[in-house]
Amino acid sequence: MSEQNLNAPKYWSAHIASWLLKSMASWPDGLRYRLGKGMAFLATRFAKSRMHIARTNLRLCFPDWSDEQVEQVSQQQMHYFAQALMDRSLFWFGRKEALFSHIQPRDEYHLHAALAQNRPIIILAPHFVGLDAGGVRFNAEYPTVSMYQRQSNPVFDQLMLEGRNRSGQAYLYSRQDGVRKLIKMLRENIPLYYLPDMDFGRKDAIFSTFFGQEAATLTALPKLANLTQALIVPCITRIDPESMKQGKTRYIMQYYPAWDGYPDSVGDEAQAVRFMNAFIEARIVEDPAQYLWMHKRFKTRPEGAAGVY
Repeated sequence: MSEQNLNAPKYWSAHIASWLLKSMASWPDGLRYRLGKGMAFLATRFAKSRMHIARTNLRLCFPDWSDEQVEQVSQQQMHYFAQALMDRSLFWFGRKEALFSHIQPRDEYHLHAALAQNRPIIILAPHFVGLDAGGVRFNAEYPTVSMYQRQSNPVFDQLMLEGRNRSGQAYLYSRQDGVRKLIKMLRENIPLYYLPDMDFGRKDAIFSTFFGQEAATLTALPKLANLTQALIVPCITRIDPESMKQGKTRYIMQYYPAWDGYPDSVGDEAQAVRFMNAFIEARIVEDPAQYLWMHKRFKTRPEGAAGVY
């Protein structure tokens, strides 16, 4: 879309929001934290659709939970999400030093060991609240290729691409671009920062259990690993709950041992997808409120099954 079109009156509000997000990069941590807390307070009361999706997902995945537990975690998840949204201003447009002071890797030797093998690497990054922070932090040190969901508003789409590529070494492709470019970059040993756990329908997916529920799950991870002989290095980025007690946010990027030989080491495609889901489940139960429950993870249903949302 041309610059002239982006300056049309219908996009003025988006430009104002973009300006505000960029300006927040220079705000003190405490001010961003208070704004995030206020946004979460409003969202839990007025973002009824998103809260309904979160509660539905939690009831499906944790059927033994009481209504009080479901409500507590859904509200805490919204608080984490709001804080992560506010922090995008800092990580996308603030001082580069903030990426290193606010986002701390743990067990990074798993990544270093994988890089030392001089093979394609896929960073498996499920939808936890720190997903975006982890991606920008990783890309501050390493060239990265990733796939993103194109935004319907072109101003916000442009803002997101600018922020995520602040390092100048991010290769971002939309789902509409397909996977050929991803494969090419992987074979050139550019790490892929891969988000595996959204429901994009039946295409390129199979039904696999996720917390006991049938979920349309992308088969891209085992396919890409087979095509490129890539190592899978899981990475979960969360907000440190202790930092929030101090009125600020700090993030922990937790690396895990590489899955060498995946998917053949765990079985066929269905078993490989289930292996991935089981890993994500295990990380979720460690702190359920840090997972993004607001996505319609069970939107696509098996034949004959009723919708859940």
